[in-house]
Amino acid sequence: MKKINKKGGAELIVLGIVVLIIAGIIYFGFPLLSAAGEDAPWADKLVDFQLLTTDRFSSADESATVKVYAVQPEDWLNPRGDFSDAADYTSYTASSGVVTINKETPGTYYAVGTVSGSNTEFAIVEIPDGTGMGELYDYNQEPDSKVMDFSAVGSTTDEDFAFTNTNQTTYTVRDTITLPVGADTELRGWKVIVTDTEGYSIDADGDGVYDEGIKEFEVSVCGVSKTFFKPATGIDLLDSNDEYTFTIENCNVIDLEDVDVKVDIVANTADLAAANDELWGEGEGVLAYIKIYDNEGNLFATVDVAA
Repeated sequence: MKKINKKGGAELIVLGIVVLIIAGIIYFGFPLLSAAGEDAPWADKLVDFQLLTTDRFSSADESATVKVYAVQPEDWLNPRGDFSDAADYTSYTASSGVVTINKETPGTYYAVGTVSGSNTEFAIVEIPDGTGMGELYDYNQEPDSKVMDFSAVGSTTDEDFAFTNTNQTTYTVRDTITLPVGADTELRGWKVIVTDTEGYSIDADGDGVYDEGIKEFEVSVCGVSKTFFKPATGIDLLDSNDEYTFTIENCNVIDLEDVDVKVDIVANTADLAAANDELWGEGEGVLAYIKIYDNEGNLFATVDVAA
C-alpha cells in the first residue's frame, strides 16, 4: 500500500482551507460588498420630487412660487419671516399646479410656498436616495409627490359695538359681535391690538376715578380673553402708545364661519356727552379700537367700541 506523503497532505489541507476561504468571500463577501455599493445609489444624483399646488376650496391649480431650503430656515413656519436671501434656497415655479423639484440630491428639504393673496404654506420634503427603488430614470418619470394646499387670506365685513348707557350708573356693559369670514377664505390669526382712543386710561386729577369712568376693560377674540385695564387691582397694560397687544395664534377660521369678538366693560356711565367728566357718556365718540391681524401681517378687521 502506498504511503501518503505527510508534507504533501498538509499542503493539500492548507490549499483546501484557502479554497474554502475564497469561496466564503465569494459567497458572503461579494454580496455584502455589492449591497454596500447599492446603499443610497442616488446619493450624489439629482432626484425629482413634485409639489402639487392647489386651492384648498376649489382644488384648482395654483401658480405658486416655492423656495426650497436644504437647511431649515430661521423663520420656519413664520409667514412674516425673512425669506429673501437667494443664497439660502432654490426657487421653483409651478406649471399647471405642479412644482417639479429637480435640482436637489436626496435628503430632507424645507419648502416655503407663496401665492399672491393667499396664506403662506410650509412643507417638509423627503427626496429618496433610491434604496431598493430601481433605476433613477424610471423613478423620475413619476416621482414622489406631496400636496401643498393654498387658501385666500381671510376677509370679513366689519361690525362695531354700540352701547346704550344709563345716566349716572355704574354697571357692566357686555356684548359679543360675530365677524363672518369670507367665502373661500381662511383667517389664520396672529394678534389683536386694543387702542385707547378716548383717554380712558387717564386719571387727570389723581382721585382714582378715571376721566372716562372706565373701571375695567376686557376683550376676547377667538376665545382668547384678556383683562388689560383694571386700575383698582393695579392692572394697566397699555403701552406708551396707549395700546395693548395680545396674540391669537391658534385662531383658524374658514369659509363663512364666525370670529367672535367680545367686550366686558365696568364703567361709571351717562346718557350724555361730556369729555373728562369721569363718566362714559353716549355720543363721546369711539372709546377704543380693536384691530385684528392675520398671520400674514394683514389687518383683518377694525372693531369700534362706542356708546
